[in-house]
Amino acid sequence: MKSTFLGFFPINKLSDIEERKSVLLFGLPFERIKATPGGSKKAPDALRKQSMEFSGISSHFNMIESKSSYFDFGNINPIKEKEKIKKIWKKTGELNLRLLVLGGDHSITYDTLSQASWNEETAVIWIDAHADLADEYPPGIFYSHGTVFTNLKKDNSLSKNQMLLIGGHAYTQTIEEFHKLKNKEVSFIPMHQFFENKEKCMQSIRDFLKNKDRIFLSLDVDSLDQAYVPTLGTAESFGLTPYLLVEILKLILPKASYVDIVETQYEKTNKIALNFVVCLIFKILEIWES
Repeated sequence: MKSTFLGFFPINKLSDIEERKSVLLFGLPFERIKATPGGSKKAPDALRKQSMEFSGISSHFNMIESKSSYFDFGNINPIKEKEKIKKIWKKTGELNLRLLVLGGDHSITYDTLSQASWNEETAVIWIDAHADLADEYPPGIFYSHGTVFTNLKKDNSLSKNQMLLIGGHAYTQTIEEFHKLKNKEVSFIPMHQFFENKEKCMQSIRDFLKNKDRIFLSLDVDSLDQAYVPTLGTAESFGLTPYLLVEILKLILPKASYVDIVETQYEKTNKIALNFVVCLIFKILEIWES
């Protein structure tokens, strides 16, 4: 491992983790169908490096005095090292770990969650500008960042009450995805509804979380308005503000045993996106700790 995320202890073996309810971080530096300069496959290591410019300490959170233990398992190739992902889920079940995964494009969510165990009380929430509900994207490609939740739904026989998209607002959706959302094949709270009645949207999230024992959360950075993350390859206008995102996370994270952060693209001369995601990771840890 070249570097470790600030405040995390580097490990090479899962047997090094003995503490229950620890946080296990690992990266999936992988893109299935795109390789843009400074793309998301470079993000896990870039985020680790960028984290060293921070302290892990704020006015109300101190990683050094945290009750939780933090471990960094390095990077995993989701194609060549599927068995590692299976072993991580086994260890998670044994010690009730919380997983924090750094992508990679959004296809890595399928790689991780397709190895997880699901039941009727398990749900997936994705915060995203895009639905990622295509049957194939691009045409002829059935497993990509654009087909993630179609495949998870199909493979795990998930109902709409187990799938919630928050913040969708992109103008690059396909007509196929538009009809899936219109026909309520998944639960959906679009971005414009937060502008119209935020409290009603927050209550909808609370209602969705009822009777759910475990949440898998996938957070696409392009859910944020492009004013806050201007270097993304798929940046969209009229998205979430950082403060609204934190309000939403405070509702979801107490039940979330898994969080991934995907599509972090950046430019070497502009570290806004990297800084934002590093601070977002600290905020996730802070909410988990509270």
